[in-house]
Amino acid sequence: MNASLRTKGILAVTTLIAYLAIISVFIAHQRQTLGQIVGQLDASQQQQAVLAPILELLSHASVETDVILNSANTPGGQLAGYDRLPIAFNAIGASLENAQRIYPMLAQDLETFRIAAGSLRAMPSGVHLAHMREVEQQLVTKLDSMMTGLQKRSTELTQEYRETQQYISVFAIAANVVGAVASIAVIIVFFTGLAKDIKRLQNRAVAIVGGYAGPPLRNTRRDEVGGLIDAVNLMQVDLRRWEQQLEVARQQQFHHEKMAAVGSLAAAIGHEVSNPIAAIAGVTQFIIDETRRNESPSNKVVQEFATQILGQTERIARIMRTMATATAPHPPEPELLDLNVLIQSTCSFISYDKRFRGIDIEFDLSREVPAVTTVADHVTQVLMNLLINAADAMESVVAPVKRQIRIETRAADTGVDIRIRDNGRGMSAEVLAHAFEESYTTKPAGKGRGIGLFLCKTLIGDAGGRIALASVPGESTTVTLHLPLRPPDKSVS
Repeated sequence: MNASLRTKGILAVTTLIAYLAIISVFIAHQRQTLGQIVGQLDASQQQQAVLAPILELLSHASVETDVILNSANTPGGQLAGYDRLPIAFNAIGASLENAQRIYPMLAQDLETFRIAAGSLRAMPSGVHLAHMREVEQQLVTKLDSMMTGLQKRSTELTQEYRETQQYISVFAIAANVVGAVASIAVIIVFFTGLAKDIKRLQNRAVAIVGGYAGPPLRNTRRDEVGGLIDAVNLMQVDLRRWEQQLEVARQQQFHHEKMAAVGSLAAAIGHEVSNPIAAIAGVTQFIIDETRRNESPSNKVVQEFATQILGQTERIARIMRTMATATAPHPPEPELLDLNVLIQSTCSFISYDKRFRGIDIEFDLSREVPAVTTVADHVTQVLMNLLINAADAMESVVAPVKRQIRIETRAADTGVDIRIRDNGRGMSAEVLAHAFEESYTTKPAGKGRGIGLFLCKTLIGDAGGRIALASVPGESTTVTLHLPLRPPDKSVS
């Protein structure tokens, strides 16, 4: 969720309030249902209260009617006690009339009762009394059935009221428990995740200070803690970039100091040996000249030896010139360079390293390559690193296979391409994918730190160029450098 901690807190409180509001609305609705049940129960009881007196009057009148009717059936019997019935009939009629307002279905029964009562008043006889008893019994049966239905309805409403009240109580308890458990669970999950991410941040900050160079922290948060994780990741990237720049600068300084030291040593040695070498060369040349005047066999042998001595003195002088040229200080700023000359000079210098014994360095340097403007020391450092890597890659190559390094230069549309190919062990696809990473190396401990190719890529990149690797495992590796004619203008952002 893309929200701050404050927004998440407000959302949590709002959700809790909404939850409580929903529960309150539901409970209120259920209480309203309880009210309706109570209303129905009251109505049922009121209806029973209306019917009960009528039923009682009818029952009493029915008994009286039955007694009078039975006494009339005795020999010489008369309608004894009849005078009490009209009063009861009036009370029953008035009650039925009131009940009719609640129960319209009693209208016909009321009319039947009134007709029977009127007939009995007009002509008190056993026939009319019997008919009245039949009407009373039918009313009693009907009202008793209605009363039984109302009582059953009251019982059902009472049971429904109890069940609804129990349901409300259980629901309220369950809702409170669920709300409390959910709130506690959310709080635990939230603060557990928060504490975990803060702990990750703490550990990563300590690791970064200790030189951690692995992948950045995975960030799934979009709040303030997520922003802090992004800041730590950015700090790691910036710090690592600064460390890489520092390492590149240190390597450049080391290369510069090493070449300067070799240059100073070569100059000192050259100064010390130049006079003896010149003397030896002069004496040798004199011997050659003198032995040419006399073509005796012994003089020919001396002349041959003297020629060899002169050749070796010239080789020593050439080696000293090569070292002086290769180690001559160059300005740290870009300068116009002939890459072919620089390549030959660097290869001549590095060929004296014992690692290049038995390795043939072949050149295919195009005369059409233009001069480029770049830092000479950087190109020299890159070439030396690549040549040393090529030599190390051919350590496992044994006779009769000939160890070779081939260097080509070609003019390109935007600059010059340099290709360095060896016939060493090559690289697998996995190694090739990580070759330019800092501190990645396949060399044994003490022989490489994995900084060479990373440094080459950095220096070539700073010059505005690019570097690429192609390799066939067990056969060869080709490094392609592209240098632009002019370095990029770093003042333009």
